Amino acid sequence: MLKRVNCFICERESLSQNEVGLNKKLISQNVSKFHCMDCLADYLEIDTDDLLERIEDFKDSDCPLFE
Repeated sequence: MLKRVNCFICERESLSQNEVGLNKKLISQNVSKFHCMDCLADYLEIDTDDLLERIEDFKDSDCPLFE
């Protein structure tokens, strides 16, 4: 079971497994401060729809970080 993590930018509570997985895949496996989907999109300067597509790609490749 994953521990509950919050966005360190906007402080949104209880990020999803997919949001945590994106942080680990796109920032660092050892990331200690997590972004919610919106803040991660802002940080990476991309659209949240692009992040949602990435999640589907990671799921299709059976990455265990995504539900």
